Amino acid sequence: MTTSPPASATPALPEPTPTQSEQYSLTHGKLTVGDYLPKASHDGKPGAGKCEWSSHVSVALTSDEIGALAWVLIDSVMKARFGPAVQLYDVWREHTLDGTTIPEPDRQTIGSFVKPVFGLPGADKKKSKDHLHGHIGEWLWHLLTKDNPTVRAQPAPKGDVTDSGGDGYTIYETANSELRFRLWESKKNTGKGSLSTSLNQAYGQLGEHGQTYVAKIVGAYAQASGEGAAELNSFITEIPRAWTQGDVIVGAGVTLATHRPLPNKPFKKMAGKLPLLDKPGQLRGLATSIECYEELADTVRRYAWTAL
Repeated sequence: MTTSPPASATPALPEPTPTQSEQYSLTHGKLTVGDYLPKASHDGKPGAGKCEWSSHVSVALTSDEIGALAWVLIDSVMKARFGPAVQLYDVWREHTLDGTTIPEPDRQTIGSFVKPVFGLPGADKKKSKDHLHGHIGEWLWHLLTKDNPTVRAQPAPKGDVTDSGGDGYTIYETANSELRFRLWESKKNTGKGSLSTSLNQAYGQLGEHGQTYVAKIVGAYAQASGEGAAELNSFITEIPRAWTQGDVIVGAGVTLATHRPLPNKPFKKMAGKLPLLDKPGQLRGLATSIECYEELADTVRRYAWTAL
């Protein structure tokens, strides 16, 4: 004997495909992460011994919006991962949007670009999502900040969150056209731990390992070219000593991504944990709260796997 579902039960809607999600973003003119996560608050002007911060909050995204935001994210991630191998990116994108499987041997080749963090379909389906959630958080930070007109250089996040070193950096200009460097540490909080614990871990890493992170960034720095390149290339050589002394040209940033509501004053302990960085503008925080964070991350990974 079978039982029918209650009359009030609503059938689950089919999950949007990558093509539907791209079309939604184009039709609605929502082509950037910021279109889905508007800035919710900002604490005002920087001050001595103070962390200036802003937050982006989305309480309830529709299924279509989750899919469209996931597509904006994964398309940006994969374009960065393929780097100069644009033809491989084009193959991944074409088959993903067509909903078809990439033929061998390209399937194996392209899978090697997808595997870090996302894993591969089948064997990695039950893989821990910690790294996936953290990677999404890093990309939310990058895509929310990289197009600020003051930014002169901000490389995309690393392809694998297990790589050692800092999570990111920004070289930007002040209102007086002076160059500044900011080292970023990214944390996600999608488990049961407190937000303050996640933030304290970030402060601790910057305080304990910041000098080493800076050394690795400078050592791996690729010389810029084009207009303004000489200024950037000269500036980066000043960063290691400046960090040691807490000079005004360097600063630290912490980004937090979570599914939880944000406190009224996040980052309030940051100044006390990084006492050398006590000049106005040296400390920065970015908090992102997305109620459907896990569903978003799952959709990003599903889109990464679509053509595999």
